[in-house]
Amino acid sequence: MNRVQKSEKENDQAGELRSRVDRHKAKSLPKRSKINPNKNKKKKSKVKFRFPIIKALALFFILLPIGFYSLYSYLQKLPDHDQKNNPIVIDNSEDAKEAIPTTATASDLKGNDEKDSSKADAKKEKEDAKAKAESEEEKRKAKEQEQAKKKAEEKAQTEQEAKEKAKAEQEAKEKARQVAEEKAKAEQEAKEKARAQQLADERAKKEAEEKQKATQDVQAAKPDKDEYKVVLHTVQPQETLFRISMNYYKSQEGIALIRQWNGLNGNEISKGQVLKIPIKK
Repeated sequence: MNRVQKSEKENDQAGELRSRVDRHKAKSLPKRSKINPNKNKKKKSKVKFRFPIIKALALFFILLPIGFYSLYSYLQKLPDHDQKNNPIVIDNSEDAKEAIPTTATASDLKGNDEKDSSKADAKKEKEDAKAKAESEEEKRKAKEQEQAKKKAEEKAQTEQEAKEKAKAEQEAKEKARQVAEEKAKAEQEAKEKARAQQLADERAKKEAEEKQKATQDVQAAKPDKDEYKVVLHTVQPQETLFRISMNYYKSQEGIALIRQWNGLNGNEISKGQVLKIPIKK
């Protein structure tokens, strides 16, 4: 049972109790004329009240204990089925004690109604204040969450920009490194090419010098044809330049001369080959 249902049930029980008290008063309190009429007549005949307010107050104080006693007796004599059908929930809390009195007069019930109304107003104000505080707390939390989200987005954006900047710098460094490597490679290739060209030029120059020197040596070593007569010799099987030189010159010095006149690069000759044999005149 929640608070609203409990409050409604307590209000219903208080209203029912008030109605019972009113009915009991209407039934149990006797009329003024019926309470010892002989005594009243004697008083009227003997004593005359000049102040009606004092008379009313005296009568009220006389009837008040009688009314309480009658109400108490009536409540004690109520049948059991009425109590079972309309059970009274006893709540030891302060709110319940103030809301449902066990014995009350009309003035007490009116005061209780005013207290209940003021308490309900105070409770409503307290709930409104609590709801307002909760609303403000929710707004504050929502604002803090929004600010935290905004800061997180700004931080993420800053980190992303930093990453992009670092990436751009890395790419620029990598590109510069590649350009430097390509430049160094091109310079190395140019140096190697220049070195190869220099070596080729030096080799060509050296070969040209050697060729020129060999030509000069051949020309210097070429004998005068007028000093020699030429004899044609056909190479026999198993015959060598050494044997031919020994036959014609009696020494091996003729090998170089035979090679020079026949344009031979080595000592190899073949069977049937015709050689020019220069012999001094």
